[in-house]
Amino acid sequence: MIGVAWPALSVALDAAAQPRVFFVRDDDAGWADDRLLALLDTMQHAQVPIDLAVIPQALGEALADTLCARRDAAPALLGLHQHGHAHTNHENPGRKGEFGAARALEARARDLADGRLRLQRAFGERLDAIFTPPWNRCADDVPPLLATLGYAALSRDATAPAQQALPELPVHVDWCRHWREAEGDPARAAAAIDGALANAVRWPGRAVGLMLHHAVMGDDELALLRTLLQRLCLHRHSACLPMRECLALPAAAPTS
Repeated sequence: MIGVAWPALSVALDAAAQPRVFFVRDDDAGWADDRLLALLDTMQHAQVPIDLAVIPQALGEALADTLCARRDAAPALLGLHQHGHAHTNHENPGRKGEFGAARALEARARDLADGRLRLQRAFGERLDAIFTPPWNRCADDVPPLLATLGYAALSRDATAPAQQALPELPVHVDWCRHWREAEGDPARAAAAIDGALANAVRWPGRAVGLMLHHAVMGDDELALLRTLLQRLCLHRHSACLPMRECLALPAAAPTS
């Protein structure tokens, strides 16, 4: 992994009229705690912030205590927010979703409130009022519901339909999808991720979102990730922030 230079990303950042902000969002906290801790160690070593989308019903007491301790020790490096309720698919047939249109809005509202209460009890004021729906999608009536319940932002895929109820922090690059499609070849995966990040840099938005799934990431992926974090830390036109800080940023203009 030493030779990975991230050339397309570097060119896109060089051409940017102003620095571009990145955030890293890792989904499914509550599953595969050993892999989550390995990812957190990787991010901490690089001194790059990461936001964890936490599944309320999957969060155990031991992990909650560990995350609270890490957040208290380095608040700028760790964000915590809600990832659905139980990460259960309720859309059958159709594309998977926990907060799709198959269930009554009242049932989804109950799950949102229960999940938020669980995380508030675990994290207290450390919990950010951001919602990431499992599978990165939700029905059109969910953003207004989130707004009425006091959420501050929604994070989905960048291709999700536009909505006006809440600020959105979309993810643009799915690291694990590119790795999977590269069939474990680090060079192929790096080239695909490099190109996807470069494309994301060229388009407007508050920040470029990189999505991870720690539960399926092996040590070889973490090694590749370390080279990307180094590139982002060293480039004069890039900065990495927690998602809560990205909300205050204006949308960046596209580059040429």
